[in-house]
Amino acid sequence: MKRRRNPTSLFALLLSCVIRSDLALGFGTINEPEVVGQHCEHERITRAAFACPPGVTTSDGRCFEELSLHQLAGRSGPEGHVGWGTNGAVGAPDMLDPTPEGPEAHCDNADFLDTEAHGLKGEYPRTREEATAQLQVCTNHMRLRFLEGVDAADRIVDHHARIVVPEVDISGSDCRFSFPELQMHWFSRGKCSAIEGFGRALHGIQDFYAHSNWADEAKPPYGLSNPPGLKMNKIPVFLDLRAENNITDQVPHDLSTGCFGGIMTDGPEGKAGHPLEPGSLDCTGRVTHHTLNKDNGIIDYITGKTTKPGPNTPRSDIPGNFERAVSAAIKDSRRQWRYFREQIRRTYGKERGNIIICALIRDNPTHDCYGRRVAMLQDALRNTSRIAEMQIPIQAWLLQEIEGTAHDEGPGEGLTAENSTKSLGSSGELGDEETDDKGHFVKKLQHPPHEGLDVGVALKALRHNATIFPTNKTAIIALTKTRNKNLDEQIAHVWHAGDEGIRVHFGLLPPPRSPSDESDATHEDAALTKAKEQDLITGVLRTGGTYSILHNEDAVPSFLDHVVSRGLTQYDNARDTATLLAAGLSISDYVTPESEPRRFSFDASELDNAIISVHPITPKLSLHVCMRHVRRNVVLKELDIGLDGNATFRAELGIGDVPRTDAWFELEVAHVEGGGLVGSGLFEVSIATEDVERYHSSKAVGEAVETGVAPKHNEL
Repeated sequence: MKRRRNPTSLFALLLSCVIRSDLALGFGTINEPEVVGQHCEHERITRAAFACPPGVTTSDGRCFEELSLHQLAGRSGPEGHVGWGTNGAVGAPDMLDPTPEGPEAHCDNADFLDTEAHGLKGEYPRTREEATAQLQVCTNHMRLRFLEGVDAADRIVDHHARIVVPEVDISGSDCRFSFPELQMHWFSRGKCSAIEGFGRALHGIQDFYAHSNWADEAKPPYGLSNPPGLKMNKIPVFLDLRAENNITDQVPHDLSTGCFGGIMTDGPEGKAGHPLEPGSLDCTGRVTHHTLNKDNGIIDYITGKTTKPGPNTPRSDIPGNFERAVSAAIKDSRRQWRYFREQIRRTYGKERGNIIICALIRDNPTHDCYGRRVAMLQDALRNTSRIAEMQIPIQAWLLQEIEGTAHDEGPGEGLTAENSTKSLGSSGELGDEETDDKGHFVKKLQHPPHEGLDVGVALKALRHNATIFPTNKTAIIALTKTRNKNLDEQIAHVWHAGDEGIRVHFGLLPPPRSPSDESDATHEDAALTKAKEQDLITGVLRTGGTYSILHNEDAVPSFLDHVVSRGLTQYDNARDTATLLAAGLSISDYVTPESEPRRFSFDASELDNAIISVHPITPKLSLHVCMRHVRRNVVLKELDIGLDGNATFRAELGIGDVPRTDAWFELEVAHVEGGGLVGSGLFEVSIATEDVERYHSSKAVGEAVETGVAPKHNEL
């Protein structure tokens, strides 16, 4: 049975659209399929991208829990009714607050057709340069909204990484989105404003695929009513919203979005603007929004699968075009969420950043984002182990816990038991349970009678009282100098920890040397065999943790910094987020043909260059390595590593990074096919710093030797 429409509400909607001449239709934000032709497409794309899998109620960092997802995606009203339900942040650019956002929010009017190349008469009204300039306007607008969301996120936590309760509470009322420039987040909850900035940027990202020929298939003859399709199956490089570059060199020659003249003129043929829509574009002789758009159709909000494209979208009549546009929009939405998380972590530091992200995706962050339990196993700095309970993972606290200093302070002024930064723990022997003088439960760790660490005993201790500390909020940090058979006996325990959802982080320091080292070096009993070592590394990485070789004891703080960046527990950071590379470590990781590239983040500064090294561990592993300057959005180095290969990159602060004092780089390591090579396996990456002045001095001397010209004194 069809539901009756409310003609008054529908008329009001259409009238309000006419008032704003530069309103551009995009993927739908209302549920009115019969007249308007929309099925809340933006909401459904966003839910398909970010809803937690069926049956999963706790986010892994990539999905949004139910109530938080409502704020981003909106909630559909009944079919056929306008003004029911909510649009969410992703639909905010279409809202009347007091007017919708213009074409820059929907990536419209970047139209171009190479008439000469396609044998058409006449010159197209827009040049490639003019079309690209309009696309730059759209890209800059999305970057602005993206950064507005990042800026608003600062209010979610205080400087001690404690959540500010009023800024995240959405239990009583949904967010209300109104983002005019003068508001500057002052009258909205921090969580709402952060989600709004991200959602408004997401709207443009999704509309790009609906309004352009990027993913389209089209067959000649080409013309205004049938421009060529690019049929791209990759995500455009120029839509990296972390970047600040001019996109001209990254835009394909035949890329086009449609000219939107206004609701009353948009059609298969470009026309002059209608008098009732003052200021509307003259699309005469141009490829129109009507011609290229794939705005309407039914999208499964769980799987993203599409059916019944249209109506009034002729480009969707070509089989597969609507499906490809939706699939690309979902994929790029997820990419932008990863970028948003990385930008937050870079802006506010990994410790505050991780808690901000936790507060954005979880419905009850003032409870759920606190509480961690970690077993500290070590024979490196001292021969002790302990269980520590802490509210928020902070590198300095972890270091103090490893050094044997417990954080037993109670809540201070303005703090509560839920948000205090205390941790509980005591040095001692595993196996005893007691309460300290404050009545806190303390677990003491006892070393095994034999030399080395016992992950199994720590695992058993962490599983104790699992109802208070779920295993996805627990971790094991092991610092060891041991290189004997006892370490490979821990492999089964590590794999068991992964099954339980407990992250394991291994830091191996150089073993103590003795006169017998040389004679023992050839015996397998004196060190892990290569196969056993790789099994251990694989087991650790499977938990989501890190396996790092520390170059010396001074690298322990860097190791713990890397642990926090990677995510102390499963609760702290999703696996797809770029991990901070820290000097003094060699970090192991893995790739498979099915997995996303492994990503690492690092900086070069005005004082220090960064030297990155990558080499395979698994025999015959093939790797594709790419180093990108994030802000400039340019690939600096890219190559394949084959048999027994390795790669070393130098990252320097460039003139374009001034007046900043640092440059942001991202390293991607991925599977690549190669003759006689394998696509799954382990590799190692490390970073070292290089004094800029010394590097340029040695470079100048080298050039002088090569050319026979001595450098000037001030060049040295």
